[in-house]
This record gives sequence, C-alpha cells and structure tokens, in this order.
Amino acid sequence: MPAFDLRGVKVAKYVNTNGVVTYTNRQSAGDAMSASLELRFAEGRLYAESSLAEYIRKATGGTVSLGVKYIPDAAKKLMFGMTEKTRTITYTEGTTEITKTVTSLQLGAKSQSSYVGLAFYAPDMVDGAEKYTAVFAMKVLFGPPPKSFQTVSDSISFQTDVTAGEFLASDADKMLFDFAVCDSEEEAKAWVDAVLASS
Repeated sequence: MPAFDLRGVKVAKYVNTNGVVTYTNRQSAGDAMSASLELRFAEGRLYAESSLAEYIRKATGGTVSLGVKYIPDAAKKLMFGMTEKTRTITYTEGTTEITKTVTSLQLGAKSQSSYVGLAFYAPDMVDGAEKYTAVFAMKVLFGPPPKSFQTVSDSISFQTDVTAGEFLASDADKMLFDFAVCDSEEEAKAWVDAVLASS
C-alpha cells in the first residue's frame, strides 16, 4: 500500500505483569515527520550433498527510527527517563529586574529508558481509494535523540528530533507489530488509542 503521509504518533508505557501486558500513560510523541521499522531476522542454513538443503528465517525484532517536530517533555520523561530540575534565576529586562523559576529536563548516566508501545497511522491509497494504515509496535525501547544546532545563514535549516531504538516481541504473545487498514481517519485514530489503552 503506497503511503503518502504520517500522522498521530503516540506512545504508552509498556507494563508486563507476569506475562500480562498492559499500557499506561498514553500520550503524543510529537508532530509526526517520519517513521521507519526494519525487521531483524535469525537465519539458519543447512548444507547437504554440497548444496543448500534447508533454510530458515525468523523475525526476532528490529530497529525503529522516529522523526518528529519535537518530542514533548512528558514523552521525554516516559521514553528516556529524563527528570525535571527547577532553578530560580534573576535577570534584567530594560530597567526591570525579574526573578523567575525555570524548569529543565535532565538526562544523566543513571537515566534509564522505558519500554513503550508505539502507534501511528499513515494515509495511503488502496486500489484507488484513500485508506489509513494504522501501525502498532508492541514493545519498543528508544534512546534519546542526538542534539544538533546550526547558526542561521542565507538559508534556514531546521534541526528536529530523530530518535532510534529497537523493537522486540511482546511478552504476552510474542508478536512484534500489528497493522490495520482503516476506512477513515477517525477510525485510525480510535484504533491507535485502543491498542495503547490500559486494559
């Protein structure tokens, strides 16, 4: 199915309770720009009589790359284990002295990313009709995105967040991801919310 857009990227905390998987704290991961899931395989080859006699290939997980306009603070705390820190600062604007409390997010050597469920939908064309393919990766571990900054020159180059990670099989049923073809955007949004709902 030829997808031509990407929307509605959401994550939720992956919770495994004795093999029963639920999701909590569903939220936006940012305004969608790009998403890529690439499978990884375990392979085996058996040679007999000087030729390949048997071949087996099984999906074991994969890599995921997610690009968004920016990752909201709540999602950074959920996905990357970032923590808040507040500082009181004083500065002068004109002749007025201003005291303000500023909240920042910290990432440290002991910060630990959490497994999340990842879901989004993509408008596409199916036999000449516009549909919406919804995607759900059940167990994903992202790493914090690199930060890149560039001074303004004759042309403006936007620097956006791209985070990458690994997706694994769910502890509940060993599934890796799920696809659904929806007839409307409202249906796709509801499907995304449903798969990341607490249950």
